[in-house]
Amino acid sequence: MATLIEQHPLYDTLPVGQDVIFTVSNTSVVSSFTNVKFIAEVHISSGSPPNPSTSTDIVGTFKTTPNNAGVGMFDFRPIIESFVNSDNLARKTSAYKLVVNTEGTNVPIHLIDKFSGNSNAMRYLFIRFQIEYIDSGALVTTGIKDSDLYNIFNGYLKYTDVLDLANTPYTQSIGNNFGYPIPEQFTLDNSGGKFLSNAPTTQYANIEDYGTISFLTILSIPAKIRLVYYDSSGSQIGTEDVSFASVNGGYGALIAQADRNLFYFGCFPANLRNWSAVFNSGPIINFIQGGYYTVNL
Repeated sequence: MATLIEQHPLYDTLPVGQDVIFTVSNTSVVSSFTNVKFIAEVHISSGSPPNPSTSTDIVGTFKTTPNNAGVGMFDFRPIIESFVNSDNLARKTSAYKLVVNTEGTNVPIHLIDKFSGNSNAMRYLFIRFQIEYIDSGALVTTGIKDSDLYNIFNGYLKYTDVLDLANTPYTQSIGNNFGYPIPEQFTLDNSGGKFLSNAPTTQYANIEDYGTISFLTILSIPAKIRLVYYDSSGSQIGTEDVSFASVNGGYGALIAQADRNLFYFGCFPANLRNWSAVFNSGPIINFIQGGYYTVNL
């Protein structure tokens, strides 16, 4: 009486603005018993990956009856969308004007010095499937099947995003999982990886403007961000490296925690003025206005 996951998202990193469809089956139960329902126990966590043996991270239990093909289909998008939001405040251990934020004293996220993890934008998703039915008048629940672990974040899809199919044309033994190649676009160790933005790579800012950029750290973490400063003639006038270390609001090794899977970096002039001795030095601050600088991960 094995419960099988016949279809699941193709990638393990998902913007919540996409369909998150699972199809489950249990042929022997569906064909032999009555009052059959597939059960999905949804776990969502903001820290460590959910532990399915506990109820700590359960956000809901959902049921569906088999369709005409004898399978149960779930779309979790309407559920998970409410568990991620934009980050308005910086996380503790980040800093503002070189003062480390603590719980309850967090400053707005766009004012940060250097790096900050997320509080609301990224979550872990894990689903435990089962099946229930009536046997000789008794309700039976059995056939546990666990999903993979997924990273869900506060994102959306564009009309130009291309849907990937794992199995074209369809072959039943392989299945037909589908999804959008978000990890391929935004993973740091990919040569085509980039920041979590579709904004133009050239931005215009005044010396008093604050702003951040964000990036994923699910599969790899950056060693540093390098700032390269130029004057109005395009001549380089300085460089600065900001290591992704805990002292700068980052961390030194991959850690499986949702709040450490998406980070922000304060990169606009006002952010740099709050802490950077290099940026505030005469050779740069006197010539950067009218000039520009690059931000390289």
